Amino acid sequence: MLDSIKSHVFVFKVRIYYDRGIYVEGRAVRFVVDPAGPIKGLVDFVLITHGHSDHVSLHAYRYPAVATKETFAAMAVRYGRPHPRRIVVSPGDVLELNEVQIAAFDAGHILGSVMYLVEVEGLQVLFTGDFNTSGSILTDGAEPVERPDVLVMEATYGDPAYVFPNRAEIYDRLIEAVEKYASDGGVAISAYPLGKAQEVAKLFGRRVGAHRTVAKYNEALGIQTGKSGEIVIVPNLRAAPSGYHRIEVSGWYVDPRLEAEARARGVHGLPLSDHSDFPSLIDFVAKTSPRLVYTVYGYSERLAMYLRRKGFKAYTIPGAYGLTRYF
Repeated sequence: MLDSIKSHVFVFKVRIYYDRGIYVEGRAVRFVVDPAGPIKGLVDFVLITHGHSDHVSLHAYRYPAVATKETFAAMAVRYGRPHPRRIVVSPGDVLELNEVQIAAFDAGHILGSVMYLVEVEGLQVLFTGDFNTSGSILTDGAEPVERPDVLVMEATYGDPAYVFPNRAEIYDRLIEAVEKYASDGGVAISAYPLGKAQEVAKLFGRRVGAHRTVAKYNEALGIQTGKSGEIVIVPNLRAAPSGYHRIEVSGWYVDPRLEAEARARGVHGLPLSDHSDFPSLIDFVAKTSPRLVYTVYGYSERLAMYLRRKGFKAYTIPGAYGLTRYF
């Protein structure tokens, strides 16, 4: 299909660029993936990979939107009302909108997160959104989707410094810390209210309580917690009850400097992440074997550079006003 590639300009009249959302423009269709801000111009529909606020804004309510039931539930919690034009998908589903073929796959990031493989005017593009190949007690890990023409992938941890421990090891360390602190007063576990908060709640079950912000998402997503005041999941450290021991889970704590800084503030930091680490990102590209890679978010330039060193055509995704590349 793409044998006539010259540099990385393709023969198809499809444009892909980033402008607080990933826009796809063909001759007869225009849509956006994960609009984090105002949607520029008119689009035919919106694809939403998951419910985090840096991937979907209230502006997505203006157009038909494709997402999972969990993502729509999370959006209703955040924005106070359901999306009026929902198109609900599950991993494994295939649908067609405006002559665009769309297939959804597990992303392994948080509950309801999906990747989308789309075929638009003959071009196959895989959008990962945020993804995690290792999975968790709540999600299956993302699997490679072989040989798309273009892979648009996240690069949150796209630097070799970010290599996560085995997830089961982190669970054991978290349980050990909670047991230690719970016997010496209360313990607050700071976890992002949509995502790791549900993972922590699933790990401990009814042994833990939840701050009201976390509880709203848990209830919407069918995750049960108890009413414990001794162990509580909070959305941030500021919400921790006074006098409680504090634990925070974040992938950034794989950096020993950040972990040491947290410890100096009396915070027990643990590197639990719902993203893929650097080796997993590289492995995903190798197994996917795309013709071209666009990196977006986080360490996008560094990841693209390392991918080029390994022989892949890889670039940071163009901006709206950068060099126009048609596929």
